[in-house]
Amino acid sequence: MRHSQASRIIAATLRCYPALWRSRHGDEATALASKLLEDGNPLWSIVASFLGGAAKERVFRKPSFRVGSALAAMTIGIAAIPLALFASLAPASASTNITVVISKPGDAVRQLEAAFAAHHLKIAVDKRPVATDLVGSILSVSTSGGASGNAGAINELHGQCNGGGTGCIDGLVLPLHYSGLVRVTVGAATMARVDR
Repeated sequence: MRHSQASRIIAATLRCYPALWRSRHGDEATALASKLLEDGNPLWSIVASFLGGAAKERVFRKPSFRVGSALAAMTIGIAAIPLALFASLAPASASTNITVVISKPGDAVRQLEAAFAAHHLKIAVDKRPVATDLVGSILSVSTSGGASGNAGAINELHGQCNGGGTGCIDGLVLPLHYSGLVRVTVGAATMARVDR
């Protein structure tokens, strides 16, 4: 499938989310979809995950229109996807995990907090001053109090560092219903001292 066709399908799928969500997270979601496609994830899996997220967003964020909005989001999303896409569907595990990728290193803390809050996860994000090339990278992930089935459930996504190097952690994949507490530490720019 050509990249432009995949981009159109992703854009149509993201239109199932509420306008406020799209204005806040649309660019990040598009960047995430692009990275997932580059990593070899099937388009149908990404679309299924986004459609599930759109339905949840409408159910949890619009109490007065819960069922109708969720059904409308699913109907619009399914209608926007070519039928050929469903020809090779297998059981999707994409809807059981969420993937969060930092797309703007200078705004990493806000991006992570917003993504975790949108999925109702108990994840605290801290920042620690670091050298310029590590700004926006995830420095550490610590967990506590999770169920025994959660062991090793959080996976790190490695990407390009802010300074151009490789091997920095710029994203996480974790179960949608992760139980337990997680603390993520992100590299932040150091404040320059001004002498008078």
